[in-house]
Amino acid sequence: MVARKPRIGITCDFETVTDRRGAPSPRYLLQEAYVLAIEGAGGEPWLLPHLPAERVASVLEVADGLLLSGGDFDVPPGFYGEEPRKVVGVREARSTFERALVLAAREQDVPLLGVCGGMQILNVSLGGSLYQDLSEKPGCLEHRQPHDKRRPHHEVKLVPGTLIARLAGGDVIEVNSTHHQLAKKLGDGLVASGTAPDGVVEAIELPGARFFLGVQWHPEALQHLAPHAAIYRELVQASARRPGSARQSA
Repeated sequence: MVARKPRIGITCDFETVTDRRGAPSPRYLLQEAYVLAIEGAGGEPWLLPHLPAERVASVLEVADGLLLSGGDFDVPPGFYGEEPRKVVGVREARSTFERALVLAAREQDVPLLGVCGGMQILNVSLGGSLYQDLSEKPGCLEHRQPHDKRRPHHEVKLVPGTLIARLAGGDVIEVNSTHHQLAKKLGDGLVASGTAPDGVVEAIELPGARFFLGVQWHPEALQHLAPHAAIYRELVQASARRPGSARQSA
């Protein structure tokens, strides 16, 4: 038997483009940085399409950990009991699948990382809500940086003793910023472990879980900086330690 690398299921985004023949071409897509971050951390990336919720159990029979990626979408406001006001586009099938993943991962203590929109669906899936746009939160600063997201944009203050503070090696981390929505009410059991200077929640986690973390920024774009590389490394290592995960193959 040869030990295989921990397999990390990564959710994809979805779009329909027009091909060169003028025909619609639906496709799943994922920024390469997510794949490189998982591979660089010692994991095996496994891209997930938007499957029906009843398929989640079979996904978790194969995946050792989960990564809910960001993308060009908003969580459907109906998921947290609101009508659309300032959403820029939803992926109903994606969000339904990701919500099922979050609930199953919490129940089975499967390591899970939510990035940007992935943090937002993590929060909503556990009963939280969102500001539909930054303009709805009084005093909110600009969180859509004009420069390359491979460069930080602002600081995030971290709560001592939390997972993200341990990974960052201190109580401050410099992050990039590319979002227009943000966490409002936190989901059941979640704590805010990082906030921006304007009070925007930038990191949430579930105390006592093996690894259950959401970050509002994109650490995969900042892998050249040690604190961000540590986030993906810990996801992979926590997935490797998960009891019952089938990481042995012939």
